[in-house]
Amino acid sequence: MASHARGQNQETGMSTMKNQEAEERINRQLGELPTSLEVVCRLMMMLRNPTQENEEVVEVLLTDKDLTMQLVTRLAMKDKEKLKQGEDSMDSKTEAEILKILFDAVLHMGYRAILSLVSALSVGQILSAEFRGYGYGKRELWLHSVTTALATQRFCEVLQDSNRAMHDPSLGFIAGVMHDIGKAGLNTDLGQDPQAVSSEMGKAKGTWLKLEKSLCGIDHAALGAILVKRWKLPKEIIDAIRHHHNPKASHQMAAIVHVADYASRFISATGGLANFRVKLKPEALEFSGLRVDDIERVILNILNDQETLNLYTAN
Repeated sequence: MASHARGQNQETGMSTMKNQEAEERINRQLGELPTSLEVVCRLMMMLRNPTQENEEVVEVLLTDKDLTMQLVTRLAMKDKEKLKQGEDSMDSKTEAEILKILFDAVLHMGYRAILSLVSALSVGQILSAEFRGYGYGKRELWLHSVTTALATQRFCEVLQDSNRAMHDPSLGFIAGVMHDIGKAGLNTDLGQDPQAVSSEMGKAKGTWLKLEKSLCGIDHAALGAILVKRWKLPKEIIDAIRHHHNPKASHQMAAIVHVADYASRFISATGGLANFRVKLKPEALEFSGLRVDDIERVILNILNDQETLNLYTAN
């Protein structure tokens, strides 16, 4: 009895130490991510509202100078007549000129286009990197995230139109585009020896999540949920990210993201060691209310809408 109790105490102590190590690692990883992500999350929630005041949107944009300048540069580059081969430098623009560019963009382009640009300049900038630990080349994880986001959004629209469920498509997009954000925090550790990770995954009987937890002390879904919670996104998005690999009946958005994650493999051909192990869980269809014909229709819809896909993923 005594030896059994000592064994349990030792296991508990080891588990506590491992959790503390994981927490320290998370804090380091959080420090490496740009602060613009918090601003972007605020904008994502604001731009869901079609009656949102334009002045408030511009005001939030101006709280992050780097993001603002990147956005203004991108907007100016889209107007070839006003910016001929980079002659007009952003550094030379006055504050009034910058404000005018932002106000004109919000007014004439609309929230959807602004959201796509802001997403690409922030989340996209992070997820466009090479993720050696996961076997992703440059821009591959971002392309996967965008296709998952668009699929999640359109699944929500399908469910709404057929009166099967009422999920906000804008929340679906945000959950989809952020569903793998936790990989940004674990990539460094996994990327130190990608061949060993690949070899270990080949031998592993469990899932990629179990491998992450074994090597890093936490999996990307759990870390992603911690990140978006700190960025004050709604609980529905937090739960969707946390449970998108293991959806439950109580987390319908997670089930929708799970189906979209699976569907994205048929839309964009990206690499990734984990992609080869992705399977559609039958219960996800039940929990989400989606059908196989819904998946087929949304896949074809996105494949035939390259303009929207390019809006998010263009360099």
